[in-house]
Amino acid sequence: MTTITTTSAQTQYIKAATGVTFAYRRLGTSTGRPLVLHIHFRANMDLWDPLLIDNLAAKRPIIIFDQAGVGRSDGKTADTFQAWADNVIALLDALKITEIDLLGFSMGGCAVQQIALTRPSLVHKLIIGGSGSSEPGEQPVAGVVWPRDVPPEKPITWLATSTGVEDFKGSLEYSFFPETDAGRKAAAAYFKRIEQRSAQTSGGEELMLEPLGEEGTKAQSASWADYCVPNPNNAFDRLGELKMPVLIQNGDDDQLVASSRSFEMLKFIDNAQLILYPRSGHGYIWQYAERVAEDVNKFLDFDL
Repeated sequence: MTTITTTSAQTQYIKAATGVTFAYRRLGTSTGRPLVLHIHFRANMDLWDPLLIDNLAAKRPIIIFDQAGVGRSDGKTADTFQAWADNVIALLDALKITEIDLLGFSMGGCAVQQIALTRPSLVHKLIIGGSGSSEPGEQPVAGVVWPRDVPPEKPITWLATSTGVEDFKGSLEYSFFPETDAGRKAAAAYFKRIEQRSAQTSGGEELMLEPLGEEGTKAQSASWADYCVPNPNNAFDRLGELKMPVLIQNGDDDQLVASSRSFEMLKFIDNAQLILYPRSGHGYIWQYAERVAEDVNKFLDFDL
């Protein structure tokens, strides 16, 4: 039997009750609880690293997808993380899936917090990577870094304004990877891996590496802005409601979402653990792809 990998998985489409037709891919084992993965700002599912996904898929069913208005999915790009969450729930309802493990990276990590809070019965275990929670209602917050660390402006500005594939790749290298020989090598290896998928490997579908367009980018940026204003319906003041096991991951020097934001979530989620990967930043998930997959698989397979 032919193994379905990230480079060969066929894109499928399903229309949700909301009217949005979502693009998604299934790969990995045919039985077991699926692991659903939500990608980062301005990205579609072609940006997932095959080295990460295929190592996860060796142990379990995997579902990757494009948010509404992103990549190959139609509809309007959501402008709050709650709306991102509602979209994912609508997709899973359309697929008739009632229980998942869930991984969200970067802004995807904000979205998965809202998914787990909105429908906790859906999420068996939760992984939040390279992310943070929303603005607290009561400030200052005891027991965490306060005032909150503020990342430098250039990484997010370049990431948000880059146009075209090469500029987008440059912004990803700059904002995700350390400016070291090891960081540059890791970035080059990541881009080489994602470019293994092509029309020849995927049954005629061209690789889509263009960043999300201007209108969609504004909507996604508005989602983060909403998370930066106190709101009792957002995640920070509700982190204690997350009762499922939670794994938090990040690099030790994230230039997009300060690594201290990971520690905040650890403090307020009862059943949480944190892994910080050394000499890495936001792109730890690509820089340490095999190690991250091993840690996620252990977390999902065992009660740690």
